[in-house]
Amino acid sequence: MPNPPRLTTRIALGWSRRHARRFTPQPLEPLPPDTTARILVVNTTGIGDTIFCTAPIADLRESFPHARIDMFVDRRRVEIVENNPRLSNVVVYPGKFKRVRATIRELRSKKYELAIIQHANDPDVVPMVAAARPKYIVGYESHTFSELYSVKLPPADRAGGAHTIDARLALCKAVGAAGTHWHTELYPDDGDRAQAAELLHGMGIRSGTAVAMNLGGSLPSKRWPVSHWVGLARILCERGYTCLFVGGPDDALLAEMVKARCDHDMPAHFAVGKLPFMGSAALLQLCAAHVSGDTGLMQAGLALDVPTIALFGPDDPAWTGPYPSQERVAVLQVDKAKWPDGYDRRDDKDGVLMKLISVDEVVEVLEGLGIKPPPPSADSGEAGTMQP
Repeated sequence: MPNPPRLTTRIALGWSRRHARRFTPQPLEPLPPDTTARILVVNTTGIGDTIFCTAPIADLRESFPHARIDMFVDRRRVEIVENNPRLSNVVVYPGKFKRVRATIRELRSKKYELAIIQHANDPDVVPMVAAARPKYIVGYESHTFSELYSVKLPPADRAGGAHTIDARLALCKAVGAAGTHWHTELYPDDGDRAQAAELLHGMGIRSGTAVAMNLGGSLPSKRWPVSHWVGLARILCERGYTCLFVGGPDDALLAEMVKARCDHDMPAHFAVGKLPFMGSAALLQLCAAHVSGDTGLMQAGLALDVPTIALFGPDDPAWTGPYPSQERVAVLQVDKAKWPDGYDRRDDKDGVLMKLISVDEVVEVLEGLGIKPPPPSADSGEAGTMQP
């Protein structure tokens, strides 16, 4: 039996029912290509979800070049989209039940005609958007506040192999857009690129030579073991590759554990937590390849077309992994027939499935992508001791 909604959600649901009775959702006619409508794209969740949202934003802009397209985005994700040329403006979601009235006033002042709910988990997001009184709201019928929607799409066909980007593009298609732009997009600025280049230069690494190794993962079930990372770095360094460990501030402890187990004379370098997210994305662009678990930084690498090996535990890569049309990518996941009996991801505190992905598999796939060690250079700084 599902858990009952929390008090805050019940309050928001009560408000939405009253609002839906007072402002009955109106049927939506598909927008014409020359529309000048004001469109709000709503995505207030995590890094990966925010990057996924850039594909439908591009699709809307290509379909409706004269429309005003804004995004409602979590305050912690603004840097991901603030330089996106597809957007007219960014409206900041300040956090659950923070500055609600001020945010509603700001949204209402924009006079949106259409709001597209791409991803919104917090119980105040859709009610705030509805309180701004756009003429139409579009989303999925499975959403908690779907009674406020003019268009309610059925759930995505995950069993049939639909990707989460397909689900997001379906919302675009429902309003008259093409629904075909699957490629996500990121736009590091000059400052991001300069930070990344300076960091590489300080480590003596030539652009386009390092294999980035992303230690992160929001849950233990998503993380490749420290021993495997060390083993991969050892093999790659022996074969002449340059290894660069990357990740966010939350991955600093993992980085220290890896560093402690690496041989002192290995040419392994550490950039974990040294750059903001978009700086780390720009850093990936300066690497030859990226080995990563299922994280937001993995999605950044895919958006920037960095050759990527994606390591998946219990999550479904067909839903959140590389899009099927993405080039120079590979997914490694243990076949379900080899999963331990009675495996339950909720109890997986040790990355049980991730441990089953071997170092040799990753090395083989990396070479299969055509990633070769950089040629030796007398002044490149690539040989020598492990760098901090």
